[in-house]
Amino acid sequence: MSSSPLAQRWAAALIESAYSPMSRRKLTQHLDEHAARLRAGQAAVAIGEWLVRKRFTGPDSLRCTLEVLGGEFSPEVLGALASGYVRATRDQLFAEQEKVKIALLKAVEDARRDLHDSEARFAQVFATTAVGIAIFDLQGAVVDANEALAAILGHEEMPKELFAEPDAVALAAACDRMLASSADTDRREWELSRGNGDTVWANVVLSVLRGSDGLPKFHVALIEDVTEQRMLQEWLRHQSLTDLLTGLPNRASFTDKLESALASGEPHTLGYLDVDSLTIVNDGLGYAAGDAVLVEVARRLRSVLPDAVVARVGGDEFVVLIHGSPDVAALAAMIDEELSEPVYLEGAGVAVSTSIGFVHTSGPGVDPTAVLRRAHSTLRRAETGGKRQWGIYDHEADAADRTRFARIAAMPGAFENGEISVEYAPVSWVSGPTAFVEASLRWGATRHDDVVAYADALGLASRLGQLVLRDACSRGEPVLIRLSGDQSRDPDLAAHVRSTLRASSFPVSSLFLALDVRSMPDSEENLEVLHDMGVHVLLHEFGGGFAGLSTVDRSPVWGVRLARPPSERLARQGLALMVPLLRSAGVHVIGGPGDPDELQALGVDLVVSP
Repeated sequence: MSSSPLAQRWAAALIESAYSPMSRRKLTQHLDEHAARLRAGQAAVAIGEWLVRKRFTGPDSLRCTLEVLGGEFSPEVLGALASGYVRATRDQLFAEQEKVKIALLKAVEDARRDLHDSEARFAQVFATTAVGIAIFDLQGAVVDANEALAAILGHEEMPKELFAEPDAVALAAACDRMLASSADTDRREWELSRGNGDTVWANVVLSVLRGSDGLPKFHVALIEDVTEQRMLQEWLRHQSLTDLLTGLPNRASFTDKLESALASGEPHTLGYLDVDSLTIVNDGLGYAAGDAVLVEVARRLRSVLPDAVVARVGGDEFVVLIHGSPDVAALAAMIDEELSEPVYLEGAGVAVSTSIGFVHTSGPGVDPTAVLRRAHSTLRRAETGGKRQWGIYDHEADAADRTRFARIAAMPGAFENGEISVEYAPVSWVSGPTAFVEASLRWGATRHDDVVAYADALGLASRLGQLVLRDACSRGEPVLIRLSGDQSRDPDLAAHVRSTLRASSFPVSSLFLALDVRSMPDSEENLEVLHDMGVHVLLHEFGGGFAGLSTVDRSPVWGVRLARPPSERLARQGLALMVPLLRSAGVHVIGGPGDPDELQALGVDLVVSP
């Protein structure tokens, strides 16, 4: 089985960076398996450890690996692999350091028996190891050190004072603590000073060397330069907390900053921004132009709000955290003015606006995710008014929204558990006899109009429509079914109706389907196809607007079901004039539920019973 191009590139890079007795073919097979595990989100840490175990520990092995994998995997996966590599390298180092310590101890002990041989062995280890070694007396003064340590600390040759004074004091103090606690080993990562003023991060193992009498004689420090690994970890950490496109903090980083701000107890204002019409830029000028717009939005937000924390938390969503409680109307106007200046992309002057939801908050103990949610829900309410809107958090409106959204979110489970039922009300001719029944959905206290609106919001409209259609056809009596906007536009509507009629042997002439007039003209094709099948097609929520009247005029509509009658006098007069107009066009008019006498006076043909 041939290996993937990724595994082949990875194998080539590793072979160039370090020697391993493994053949290229076998290495490529292993790397192919590792790449598959990484794609499945598995064993990234273990794969980093495997690279060290198989001796791919050359100076460039880790860097080459990350360069090869960088285009295929996320910073989190690369970070986990690097973490495993660094940890295995460190464990390997500690093992080597333990060997060195044992060799040193053996050299000191053997000196009494064979001074010449032991000194030769010690000198060999001391001079050739890449690990920096320093030997201290019990007062913390350096007795000896090797050239590797001098190089790690940035000295071209062995200086008189090897360690900077603060480092020397810290090492001596650590040695004293070991003696006081009777500990023989101390491991830690230290930041040491180089001779040129720079710093080096090092893994330092301090050990006590005891004589044959068991008493401490010396301290030894084994020091390994891990600056590169430390910088790599910091880079990966930065990548995990930064939005790669704009350079702003991402959601995880901003949540930490918000939590710190709230913990201070001081007042802050959070603004949640949504860039209006970015889809138009993406579809019209391309995604590169859309990205350029987002970068420019980020730059301008930082410019106009220099003291605020600005972050990108979604595709076209930003947040700003401002200390204090500023005038949000003035703040929104200032942001809008800053973003309204066009930026020229491919010869087109592109400008964007934002809609913003603001939340004032103060005091410790506030959950940062709750504050973000409140700002986001405020933004969504503001956007119902159109583009370039802003709003400020309203507790009562938010509570109502949360109750409604919680109800909507529970609908799939209710549907699967059979909690949504179909009920029927008679629709009678004004003259008296029943013409057919009207099917309506009910979910506890939630009535038909809200049920279908919730279904449209969740994408359940088609499944609920099939439920009503099957239940209604199973009764065997003429029935009127009101469809939601999404159901009316559903491209599979005619197919569902045809298959249900066939399965239930229900006569097509007994089916009355009312499409939502607000879905026109998108639903007109469904209307015509259903009419050609022999279904009686109606329009519901009919209020007499020009668009509705135009649909009636050009489409084969059997009837209309009026929207709830308005309370204003002029509107009612208009409705009274429209009903005869519809009837003169041969369209049946259905009203109700309502006062039968009032509906009869209005001139309707049929009335829905309460």
